[in-house]
Amino acid sequence: MYISVSRLRIEPMLVDELISAFRWRSHLVGEVDGFIDLQVWNASSGDGEVLMVSRWRDRDSIRAYMKSDRHAISHARIAPRLKASIRLEKLEHLTGYDVVAE
Repeated sequence: MYISVSRLRIEPMLVDELISAFRWRSHLVGEVDGFIDLQVWNASSGDGEVLMVSRWRDRDSIRAYMKSDRHAISHARIAPRLKASIRLEKLEHLTGYDVVAE
C-alpha cells in the first residue's frame, strides 16, 4: 500500500469552503486503477491546517493519476480564489504498511 499525505495550509476563514470543495469533488479519482480511498482531515486547532490522505495500491498508481486528464479536470474545478489561497506545506508518503485491523 502507498499512502500520500498532503499537509495543506489555508486561511482559517476559508477552511469550510475548502472542505466543501472536497465534499463536492468530481470523484474522478475513484475510477483510477489502484486508488483505494481519500480522506480529508481538519485540524481541531482551527489554525487552517487540512490534511488530504489518500491510499493507493502502489506508487505507480498515484504517479499515473497525477499525470492524468482526470487529475487536471479535478483541479480545474477548484475556484481560482480558493486555489490561490491553498499552500502545500508538506507532502509525505508512507509505504510498506498493510491495514491489519479496523
